[in-house]
Amino acid sequence: MSLQASILELIGGITDASIRTSIVTAISAMADAYRRGRITEEELRRDLANLCFDVLDFKNPFKDAEELRKEAERWAERLLRLIKLESMRMRYLTRLSSSREWEV
Repeated sequence: MSLQASILELIGGITDASIRTSIVTAISAMADAYRRGRITEEELRRDLANLCFDVLDFKNPFKDAEELRKEAERWAERLLRLIKLESMRMRYLTRLSSSREWEV
């Protein structure tokens, strides 16, 4: 599943467009900061877990906090793996595009 599809699944059930947009923007900003080396993998993991907790708490206000925390950590790991995969793909494509071997 792609990063975008996973984010859409996470925000599923939230009907307020501004909240949905804020969540997507926050995840994109975190991913961009990670790709640029401005935050570590551990900082990204922590920030994603905090954001996911807030999203899940918003969607499930009566659910137990500890259960939400565990689910948020699972979501954070999932998003982290996808962000890392996308980052590797982008770095590889950048290297290929700058390689003289591919010039015609």
